[in-house]
Amino acid sequence: MIISYTLLVLPLLILGLVGHFSGNPRLLRIGGVLGTSILFVLFGVLHFTATDLVVQMLPPWVPFREGIVLLTGVLEVACGVGLLVPAYRRSTAWACIAMLVLFYPANVYTHLAGVPVPGHGSLMEFLFVRTPLQPLMIVWTWWFALREPTT
Repeated sequence: MIISYTLLVLPLLILGLVGHFSGNPRLLRIGGVLGTSILFVLFGVLHFTATDLVVQMLPPWVPFREGIVLLTGVLEVACGVGLLVPAYRRSTAWACIAMLVLFYPANVYTHLAGVPVPGHGSLMEFLFVRTPLQPLMIVWTWWFALREPTT
């Protein structure tokens, strides 16, 4: 989990510093978008490389769980790539936010059902760290990909 959020923040820090010293403050925003893009692609790829584990994040009563996991993996990768295309950034950012909202119940189910999540340490770490970060990811996506810049 620390690795994934490092990948989110690192482009922001690097491009933000470059932008600061080069006099181009727009690089900070690009860093935020790039970090979001990396995270969505990473999580989307995990739907294919760890399908069985991601399937467990859905309640057993959900039909076609594996198909849903693969489809959402495609959507996450597409959103990650779409964020990098300025012409599609706004619509893609809205799609990212919609996915974060729609996937949130699966994260809640995961910790309530005690589903082990590799890379998240203990169940309590998942409950108290990742679950609250999802709403922050919504704000992050809005801030860097949707909000109109003031400069």
